Amino acid sequence: MTVSRRELLLAGTAAGMTLAAPAHSADAVVQDARQLLPEERQRHEKHMRLAIAEAAKNPQWPFGAVIVHEASGHVMAAGVNDGSRNPTLHGEIAALNDYVSHNGNTRWPETTLYTTGEPCPMCMSAIAWAGIPRVVWATSIAGLSRAGIGQIGIGAATVAAAADFYRPEQLIGGVLAAHTDLLFQERPK
Repeated sequence: MTVSRRELLLAGTAAGMTLAAPAHSADAVVQDARQLLPEERQRHEKHMRLAIAEAAKNPQWPFGAVIVHEASGHVMAAGVNDGSRNPTLHGEIAALNDYVSHNGNTRWPETTLYTTGEPCPMCMSAIAWAGIPRVVWATSIAGLSRAGIGQIGIGAATVAAAADFYRPEQLIGGVLAAHTDLLFQERPK
């Protein structure tokens, strides 16, 4: 017999038990790129253009990501969606794998991840496990949905807030979103 989560919750409630919410269940704060100072916006746009260039390698699924050393601006890894080969190879996961193959599983706190689409729950969880403190994206999950790309409707900030071991320094959304929104809307199907 299979028991659904709803049935478990109802049974627990009837027995007087409750499931505890995470101690810090509020969403992490996402900065809107339009609110950034011009110099900061230009720096993020420069790196987002590299993620967009990576995304061009797969026009049907233009999810590209780069991992940048924060202090030097050096690109340490890159990745593009390769879901046709493996459903978990989203751009961010491909970039994380590329990072480890070139740099080992170290120095994550020194990095910023740039991605053309807001990280899905799987990708944001992997980013949290790696401990990458800064994540910058272009098109939001809502924008991806509007473009007809199926999404799990849990934002990156919600995933970050649910992790009791992870406190990102920065989550920035909307960097060059007008450009990437078109990439996603006009992609070949």
